Amino acid sequence: MRDAADNPLLKPRRGISRGILLSFFICMILAGAGGAIGWEIYGNDVRSRLGIGPRDTGRAAPPTASAPINQSAAGVTANEIARLIKDLQALEQRTANDVQTALQLLTSEQAATKTLSDAVAALQAKVDALQRPVVPVVKKPPSVAPRKPPAVARPDAANPETDQPEPAPGAPTRQ
Repeated sequence: MRDAADNPLLKPRRGISRGILLSFFICMILAGAGGAIGWEIYGNDVRSRLGIGPRDTGRAAPPTASAPINQSAAGVTANEIARLIKDLQALEQRTANDVQTALQLLTSEQAATKTLSDAVAALQAKVDALQRPVVPVVKKPPSVAPRKPPAVARPDAANPETDQPEPAPGAPTRQ
């Protein structure tokens, strides 16, 4: 058998291994490619924040008016400023219209929700009424009015004179 000292797998290594070095380079290449892609996507925002002008693509500049135009230090002309103000005002008007439309929709939705809520409350009351146990209604027997006792024959009834009405005062009486 071979000794442990002769085995290349068991020997202690000195320095950086090739696998670690290769992994490091692959990570660096991926980071560089990701940075380049990110700069291409977000580069204009970064350039504007850093104050770097747009990159020259080699294309011809768009034709400009032959009359000299007032130009500020940032490179924006007065015509561009006027156009931007008009665009901003138009955007403001559209936004105001959109907000008004949204408020109208919200109001109508709230009214519809209120109507539905009232309908659900009414239905819930009906369901609650139906879920109560039904108490059988006991019919009361027809109430019997207390009867008057039969009229007792008066002893005066045998006398025919008493059956006649009494004469008015001052009238002649029969005897």
